[in-house]
Amino acid sequence: MKRLLIHGVAPVLLCLQVAYLGFFGLLFALSGHGSAEIDHTDPSPVAHALFDGLLLAFVLPAVGGAALLGSEAVRARVPGGARAAWLAVLGVTEIVVAVSFATTALRESPGPDSLVAVVAVAACAVIALVCAGEVRGTLRAARPAPPLA
Repeated sequence: MKRLLIHGVAPVLLCLQVAYLGFFGLLFALSGHGSAEIDHTDPSPVAHALFDGLLLAFVLPAVGGAALLGSEAVRARVPGGARAAWLAVLGVTEIVVAVSFATTALRESPGPDSLVAVVAVAACAVIALVCAGEVRGTLRAARPAPPLA
């Protein structure tokens, strides 16, 4: 069951997260630029760059983590320390995303967005726990054995 969670469910959840971002990014891109002029809410170029940077800071660890968790071939080619560091970054990123979804949902009135937030927090928690377990296992395996007395 643990193997299925680590090598089956977690990579699928990561791929679904990236697909979710891609889908909504496409929707926002196709929504048109004229709607921001009504409310005078057109973001600055710095805001665009910051958003793109944050998006990349989430997508890269997620895609790499899905590859590390889902593919034995990728897993075998990446050294243990690099794998542990990558999954640690991914785990922290997932915690930040979960907290973001939870705080946003708690500020708003209950509705469909609340359900999306609950599912997102649960998915992020599963991924963060899998990453923590993998990092712990890698660090435990790298620790030298105690001397025999």
